[in-house]
Amino acid sequence: MVGGLTISDEALRAYPMRARTVRPLVHSFGVVDGIDRLWAATILFMNGWIFALPIADELPLWFTPVQVAHGVFVHEALLIAYVIFILVTRIRRVARVPHRAWQFALMISGLGILALISALVNVRPLREFLGAARYFLLTAYFLLAVYWTRRHGLTFVLRYLLLGIFSAGVVNLLYTFTIQSNMLGGFPLLLGEQGPGGYLGISVILSAWLMLERQTKSDTLIAVAAAVTGVFAVSISFSKLAMLMAAAGVIAWLFVLWRDLHVPGRRKWYAVIVVALVAVVWTNQEFAVRYLRGAKNFIDFKFKYLDVASFAARSQYFLITAEIVAQHPLFGVSYGGYYDAAIQTRASRSDLAAIESPEAGARGQSNPHSSFLYYASANGIPGILLTIMMLGSGLFLLAQSMLRRGIPGLALWASFAFAYLLFGLTLPTLFNSSAFYLPVAVAACMRRPRLRYRRKVHPIHSQ
Repeated sequence: MVGGLTISDEALRAYPMRARTVRPLVHSFGVVDGIDRLWAATILFMNGWIFALPIADELPLWFTPVQVAHGVFVHEALLIAYVIFILVTRIRRVARVPHRAWQFALMISGLGILALISALVNVRPLREFLGAARYFLLTAYFLLAVYWTRRHGLTFVLRYLLLGIFSAGVVNLLYTFTIQSNMLGGFPLLLGEQGPGGYLGISVILSAWLMLERQTKSDTLIAVAAAVTGVFAVSISFSKLAMLMAAAGVIAWLFVLWRDLHVPGRRKWYAVIVVALVAVVWTNQEFAVRYLRGAKNFIDFKFKYLDVASFAARSQYFLITAEIVAQHPLFGVSYGGYYDAAIQTRASRSDLAAIESPEAGARGQSNPHSSFLYYASANGIPGILLTIMMLGSGLFLLAQSMLRRGIPGLALWASFAFAYLLFGLTLPTLFNSSAFYLPVAVAACMRRPRLRYRRKVHPIHSQ
């Protein structure tokens, strides 16, 4: 008799054996958890790493975007293997994501379904069917990012993604100052310019978010390092898009720092940091003055004069896409059919229209230089409606998580909204990139779920 309960002799004899068998199981689960965390961190780091790598001919293999197979980069190969690992070990945990995350994941898969239908209707090459399958991989990536955020904390995803972008950004700057020959204002142009520059601009906003939500000193260090590297790289990137996104990130940073200055215990540390920065600038006056003058030349060159020809060409893309959608309203022309469809339109024959490369068209790489126009031409009216819904839903999820953080959160959300809208209007890759999906995945976990009403049951009635 133990505590009013009768325990059989068989149970008493079996208990020590069960206790001995439980410990190895717990230990094995700990090993699996460690593998899970390390694997996830590696995927996020490599994803950020590939964003900001330099683009040049004379680079070592490890400082270029390495493809495991054609169109499958290292982080995507690791992701595919991780999906198999999850299916074997803990699929039930991943399935328990918030309902709002499942809704957004279905929209990502919707792009893949539209891509498959468009490729089938337009009888496109096999590579476009394989490209459509990538959206299902992005759906899995989004759901896994939600799982990582719920399991390891919201700073986990931001920390390792930023660490990858920061590391590749440093490599890019080193090779930019080593092998780049194109100069402006006494400084070389960032290798890759708008490619890595755009993601380095977004990293400034992401670093402000990590600073706002930081949990450890390493979070603070990574956020500051990523912000400094991003701003410096973007200022010589020769990319107007990157400069505008980085500027939005700097504004978000100012509001985050403003909040910190209202915490008495942190003011002394900021005073120390300001004194240290002044000392560094004072001892490197020549470089600081040269950098400010060089950055001013970059900014003046991009913003002082309006590029009328570029503005007119981008405007023509709207007219070209409108004609394509009018001719193919339900299914579009698929992701690789833009060139063949565009050259048949009247707007493309205008003197204002940009000259499309036949070689790029043959490879299926010609596009209208806008994510919204790209999916409208590729998938017709369903494509443009779905992408608008995705952007609205993503910004709504970000708002739900950030607006609870007061004025700094509002400034951060406005920065994201501005960056994603600008990205979507000027580049075709917003909805094909984890730079959009990963922050939304983190935000999907931050809002406290609504408690369902439960009818209270009297203990006697429940028996």
